[in-house]
Amino acid sequence: MTFKLGELAQALGVRLEGDESIEVSKLNEIQVAAPDELSFLSNPKYLKYAKTTRAAALIVPEDLDIDFPNLLRSSNTQQSMLKALEILNQQQRKIRPGIHATAVIHPEATVPESVEIGPGVIIGSSVKLGQHVILEGNVVLGDGCHIGDNCHLYPNVVLYNESILGNQCIIHSGAVIGSDGFGFAVEAGEIQKIPQTGNVILGDQVEIGANCAIDRGSIGPTTIGDGTKLDNLVHLAHNVHVGKNCFLTAQIAIAGSTSLGDRVQMGGQSGVIGHLKIGNDVSIATRGGVTRDIPDGLMVSGFPARSHRDELKIEAIIKKLPALYKAVKTLEKQVNKT
Repeated sequence: MTFKLGELAQALGVRLEGDESIEVSKLNEIQVAAPDELSFLSNPKYLKYAKTTRAAALIVPEDLDIDFPNLLRSSNTQQSMLKALEILNQQQRKIRPGIHATAVIHPEATVPESVEIGPGVIIGSSVKLGQHVILEGNVVLGDGCHIGDNCHLYPNVVLYNESILGNQCIIHSGAVIGSDGFGFAVEAGEIQKIPQTGNVILGDQVEIGANCAIDRGSIGPTTIGDGTKLDNLVHLAHNVHVGKNCFLTAQIAIAGSTSLGDRVQMGGQSGVIGHLKIGNDVSIATRGGVTRDIPDGLMVSGFPARSHRDELKIEAIIKKLPALYKAVKTLEKQVNKT
């Protein structure tokens, strides 16, 4: 589908400088954009590409000084870019209502006619599916699972018994939701399994990346708030509570009974030990290891995680250690000579 620049500017709510009749079909990177494509430029250090790009037009900040024939000037280039992606690039997956012949559905499950159920899907007893749900191949829903409206579960997703998903959730391939937490007790030298009797509850518009593992609570639920997004390979242990609109990037692990506030951001390979409270609007840098409670609004990094500002000071001092060591040895020799 193509859009005229004038139409696109109106849809994005931005100001057009140039030819409104120019047609664009896609948003692409400025270095590789084709003559019928749109690109963007939000950082002045990439201005050099404006001289060589073949893009038909650029989304740029309102105040950017640039010489280019067709511009869409925006007060928020990131939001304009995201909206342009939705309009030009995103191809919505159209639901194909129906049930594949190889699906196995318990007679007590509630399955509306509007849902799409792919090959090899297994649906247990007392499962309730909302309207317009897509279950792709080999999805397994244990007994008592509830799936909200417009959810999309990609191939090989497994939901253990009594897992609950809100509306418009996206669960990517290989994710396992509601498996047992790592709960054991040692009695007289023997390991005893602690029954994991809770479940997992996801809010609305939650997205779970590929191969994530979300454990059920041992008593009570493990929860994820509305709008929260998990990257691939994230592990949440039993009874973890994640607030609304959080970003958890790849290879994060959060130990049992820890609570994250709203709008928490965690960088890749960071982690939090168990039974901690992480406040609202906290940022944990990549590979940060959190071992204590973190108050609202703080950015932390390092291991053990501390104020990012303090961590930068420590790193700066560590870089000077070889020179300091050399200076100490020199002083030591001078003292020994006297």
